[in-house]
Amino acid sequence: MKKMLINAIHPEEIRVAVVENNILKELHIESALKEQLRGNIFKGRISKIEKGLDAVFVDYGRERHGLLPVGDINPVFIPGADPGRDVASLLRTGLEIPVQVSREEKAAKGALLTMDISIPGRYMVLIPKHELAGISRKIDDEVQRKRLKDIIQQLQLPADMGLIVRTAGMDKTKAELSKDSNYLLRLWKSIEQEYLKVPCPCLIYREGDIIIRSIRDYFTTDMTEVLIDDEDTYKRATIFMKSVMPRHRGRIKLYKQSKPLFTKYDLEQQIQGIYDKKVKLKSGGTIVIESTEAMVVIDVNSGQFRNSKNIEDTAFSTNMEAALEIARQLVLRDLGGLVVIDFIDMRTKEHIRSVEKALKEGLKDDRAHLVMGRISKFGILELSREKLSSTLLEKSYIQCPVCEGAGMVRSVESSAFMALRDIQLYINRNKSRRLKVGLPGDVALYLLNQQRKHLVRFEQEFSAEVQIYSLDTLKHGQIQIDPQDQNA
Repeated sequence: MKKMLINAIHPEEIRVAVVENNILKELHIESALKEQLRGNIFKGRISKIEKGLDAVFVDYGRERHGLLPVGDINPVFIPGADPGRDVASLLRTGLEIPVQVSREEKAAKGALLTMDISIPGRYMVLIPKHELAGISRKIDDEVQRKRLKDIIQQLQLPADMGLIVRTAGMDKTKAELSKDSNYLLRLWKSIEQEYLKVPCPCLIYREGDIIIRSIRDYFTTDMTEVLIDDEDTYKRATIFMKSVMPRHRGRIKLYKQSKPLFTKYDLEQQIQGIYDKKVKLKSGGTIVIESTEAMVVIDVNSGQFRNSKNIEDTAFSTNMEAALEIARQLVLRDLGGLVVIDFIDMRTKEHIRSVEKALKEGLKDDRAHLVMGRISKFGILELSREKLSSTLLEKSYIQCPVCEGAGMVRSVESSAFMALRDIQLYINRNKSRRLKVGLPGDVALYLLNQQRKHLVRFEQEFSAEVQIYSLDTLKHGQIQIDPQDQNA
């Protein structure tokens, strides 16, 4: 039994969960404190041309300018562009262009932008200024693909408008698809008009909020109900469902029980597990998920699982279970970019192909675009997954101010000896005779009580006076040296 649960009782942080037989399949969180940029369309201005990066920076109204690769520039929006002319030669600073955010800002990186604008509807995606008509690759039924292609031709779209039928449009009638395409065409016309009126830079189209997006993108006809715990949100969702899927509006229901919605369905503990690096498997094995700047690394361990007859069977059983769980975790955590999975080594080719097939099957309903490799002789499988939004970890956590994301801090002893080296170097360089040295409280105490002999040696060897004091604003590995003599 499949359900969508919308926890909107705290509008500052809205959570949407897709649950199947009480197992969390998808989770989406939107905070009012952090603006969602992906999908928004802006009127922007080229601020800098970077030939070395084959890209331009665009001021679209944010503090950090966005990066627009030359390959994502649609020449139709560039004045003076024609088929025989190089688009790059027409680019100049100050040129005003429409851009859409394709990837959110991350840490010190600005957003990634594109001029290949796409506007999603319930069943179709409109791609303005493109002569393109297609069907989602996830619709693999040839009969359905032919039927949908015939419908698209009958819709008689403007020549410069492209359409792609989404997976949700697979079984829809011509009338339903026509209604969706007409809505998208009207929406694009209003965006064009807005672009001409507003100053630059400026937001001209905002993607729907998480409630509208979730119903539009994740509601499927096999869902028995959509439960919402906030009355205003329930009313808004009902209106939207009535306009796009009137036959299913009865599945939107207001949750009125005193017990919190996510608690009733035992989701809070499952959600908390998303933030853990280690995920336990039912067999006793584990998978460990590490996100780095360059990629996501996943390691599969058999743990204490030794239930099979031999090592090969143990490895195969654990890998099969891990493949399905990894697929679930990739979607749940919305992990994107390059993903490297280190499976337990297997020798049998049949086992290797079965694990690959299991992972592919687990990801078949994933909305993100995937490119999946094969398991190498080292037991490594690489795949690339489209990043749909910031990961749940990025949305809910900030970098630790103590370890600065390293996950570890220097020990008291190591910090103390590092401080001694810094003091010696400072005296040598600056010929100072009197110093005040600030250190974290526990490091200062350790130096004064356990390593005072080194301070005495400094004072004798360099004829210098070193005064150690506690400075609680410092972290382990940090030091503040203040010279107290006129030679400094």
